[in-house]
Amino acid sequence: MPLTSRQTSLNYDEDVLSIIIEKADHCFDKADAFFGNKFKRSSCNLKQRGRAAGTAHLQKNELRFNHFMYQQSPAEFLNTVVPHEVAHIIVFQIYGNTVKPHGKEWQAVMLKVYGIRPNRTHTFDVPPQKQAFEYHCSCQKHQFTKQRHTRAQRGVEYICKGCRSTLQFISKDN
Repeated sequence: MPLTSRQTSLNYDEDVLSIIIEKADHCFDKADAFFGNKFKRSSCNLKQRGRAAGTAHLQKNELRFNHFMYQQSPAEFLNTVVPHEVAHIIVFQIYGNTVKPHGKEWQAVMLKVYGIRPNRTHTFDVPPQKQAFEYHCSCQKHQFTKQRHTRAQRGVEYICKGCRSTLQFISKDN
């Protein structure tokens, strides 16, 4: 029986996830050796969406990675994003919630344990927005995501950084 495209996609995702898990384990092994400690391993998944390449959910001990961004440059993703997120888990397991997410402790793990420059941002393309909502102020137009638009409709006020006026809804673009 031939595989459906969904089944093929799931198998491919499992292969990608296996590669990411292997890299994360390698990052944990490096931290174990550096600190002389055995850190608790995190679960990994490909549930990250939107603008973030990855996120570390500290209390859940979970790492989420963006499959869309992985596909753009697997080697760069594995060598930058995975260590970046594992470093957050390592710092949390050492210091708890007492330090800043990209503070000196996280930067030290990136530099000393992984030998990587501690960058907060990535250079991957972000997925195209599905819907854009147009807002305006006194000086220009602004594009809102669906999530930000929903918040604005529920009463959250957004202020333009340029003219300091409240943004007003104009229209929805598809």
